[in-house]
Amino acid sequence: MPEKAYVTLKERALVRSCIATKLRENSRGFWQDYRWSIVVFALALLCDAASTVHFLLQPDPDMEAHPAINFLCSNMLGPIAGPLFAAIAKLAIGIAIAVYCRRFAICIFVAVSAISLWAAWYNIWGFKLYTPIILEWIPW
Repeated sequence: MPEKAYVTLKERALVRSCIATKLRENSRGFWQDYRWSIVVFALALLCDAASTVHFLLQPDPDMEAHPAINFLCSNMLGPIAGPLFAAIAKLAIGIAIAVYCRRFAICIFVAVSAISLWAAWYNIWGFKLYTPIILEWIPW
């Protein structure tokens, strides 16, 4: 008998229930255990958002390489509201993932904070110093 290629509503409800249970269990004491990591994470995202606003307000904001940021910030929400919305969304999603994967929460916060701080640095000063190799592969 061939395997079914669809998921029933009962199976979807079970998966949602398992995810909700794990989030509920892992969230107990999460803020107390990781409050400084969350603060650093939020500040890193704020730095990234502020530098993206600065970058998008420059005369040539089309140089933004990230398609979601370019479309969301420049076209839909504008160069100020777009990066702020993105930072709030990244904060909420990052905390939810860290709660769900609590054993790896500190690794998640450190990695994402480092990437966000690098992005903030690159938007302000780094683009004048070098171009990452991957950006040389993009055809524009």
